[in-house]
Amino acid sequence: MRLSQGPAPLPPVEVVDEAASTNGVMRERGLNGARAGAALLARRQTRGRGRRGHRWASGDGGLYLSVLLRPDVDFARLSGLSAACGLGVLEGLEEAGAGGRDEVLLKWPNDLVARGRKLGGILVEAWRADGTPFAVCGVGVNVAAPSAADLTPGADEPHALEPIGLAEIDSEPPALESLAKRVRDGIFWRVDAWACAARELAPDEGPLAPLLDDYHARLALLGGPVVALSPAGELLAQGVFSHVDAWGCAVVATPKGPRHLSAEEASLRPLAP
Repeated sequence: MRLSQGPAPLPPVEVVDEAASTNGVMRERGLNGARAGAALLARRQTRGRGRRGHRWASGDGGLYLSVLLRPDVDFARLSGLSAACGLGVLEGLEEAGAGGRDEVLLKWPNDLVARGRKLGGILVEAWRADGTPFAVCGVGVNVAAPSAADLTPGADEPHALEPIGLAEIDSEPPALESLAKRVRDGIFWRVDAWACAARELAPDEGPLAPLLDDYHARLALLGGPVVALSPAGELLAQGVFSHVDAWGCAVVATPKGPRHLSAEEASLRPLAP
């Protein structure tokens, strides 16, 4: 998908040396009426977090970016937002020349992976303000290869993937501010396109329906053997990762039949040989 230009330019990405949580800052700005597309890049975070409240280590050298979104869709449709944001992040990375199309993929439900290792993560949170939904998409990407002393996003999860940085994929990764702008633009325009399509869906169609083909094309582990783990690391299912359905559930084909797993209850890992 080519990034298009809208009727008005997006605001500049604000850059700060340090923030407790860029998602937290942008949530407050969203509640106070900040416009869609507003974004904050922090060079460090002191209280960054990932899915399920996991610590999101945010030392110098990474991309820590949050983007304010106001998709004009029913609140019940916002479960499709995470997939749209994930595709937008990939498109922004490509526009910035960071990794190639075959290098960086999405790992359901919210990781960025390259060469089978974790490059970063995405955290999308949604709220209502005066009855109108808005959301913040937080993105963490390892730009410099992480050191052993510095945990990467999600590294405190059970069975976490080994980390990788953009510098290991590209010898000269883009400048941080340029990368942030491209990723912000990718997220904003992909979400805008998804929201337009989602408004036309029939009531019984899932919110991911407009982007499933694109999503599956960029999804890691698809068609391969996986294990599904609970937040505590317990085995929930083992089989072949068949697809993601239009409601965002991962479908794992097992000997007893397909198992539909929500992002709240499971994560997927490749089955060790």
